[in-house]
Amino acid sequence: MISYLALSGGILTFCSILLTFYEYGERLDNIQRRLDHVVNANQKKFVADEELSKPLMERFVKPMLKALTERIPKNQALGADPLDRGGKTRFEKLKKQVYQAGLNISPYEYQAIRLVVMAGCMLLALAAAMLISRNVFKALMAALIALYASYVGSRFHLASKAGNRKKEMEKQLPEVLDLLSISVEAGLGFEQAILQVINHFEGPLIDELTITYREMSMGRTRKDALLLFSERCDLDEIKSFVGSIVQAGQLGISIKNVLRAQSAAMRQSRRNKVEEKAQKISVKILIPMVLFIFPVIFIILMGPALIKIIEQLG
Repeated sequence: MISYLALSGGILTFCSILLTFYEYGERLDNIQRRLDHVVNANQKKFVADEELSKPLMERFVKPMLKALTERIPKNQALGADPLDRGGKTRFEKLKKQVYQAGLNISPYEYQAIRLVVMAGCMLLALAAAMLISRNVFKALMAALIALYASYVGSRFHLASKAGNRKKEMEKQLPEVLDLLSISVEAGLGFEQAILQVINHFEGPLIDELTITYREMSMGRTRKDALLLFSERCDLDEIKSFVGSIVQAGQLGISIKNVLRAQSAAMRQSRRNKVEEKAQKISVKILIPMVLFIFPVIFIILMGPALIKIIEQLG
């Protein structure tokens, strides 16, 4: 009997509390549900806006390249076998060329793009040859020629982009060394001088210096960071500059004097290259003169004589 009374009292107390705070709790639950709905809607809208704000390269092209590269087997030609030294060397060379060209893709993605371009050119040449000649042998020959031409063209395009990027770095190097020298002479350290250069210039050389500065900030030694910098750039002038800085650090020579000497040497080297190009103009200008100017001069000089000769013979 006492247990029933205790149970009844507990149920009565629970129901009283439930009836007393039901409306308050329901109101809080409604507010919380509305807040959750608003927050989730804003998050979904923000995610959608963020996805739509990305360029087409990141939203469409890169996912397709990733899916394509996952289906392409990374065979020995790509250096998957560590015992295949030749394949590994070719893969490292391709990786370096892609990086030096300034392409923000992996070597596998570049090879996927090259395969797509080669296949597209081959199919277009095959279809065009079939429509024009309707000869299977000629169409196959045209497809093979287009395949080889697209392969050579892709390699030439990669080498051309890497060469243009190196030319921009070489052109910007004297100004960078001048500012480095001035900053160090003003009392800044070498790392702080590099930071000043990064803040005042833009270009591929500044991108490489930014990577070098971050490596030194994260704990890599100056020597290792500069050696990696020269390896990435692969320019004789930068290798000479890095060698001088590393040697100055090992021998305890003042970096200020080394930077001043390097800046003057780079200026002189650039002046010599400009003079060399100017001296080659006299030879290069002979080609348009022979092709376009000399024929016109011959026509003007020999034209009346030829007319008289034809009249006399006639």
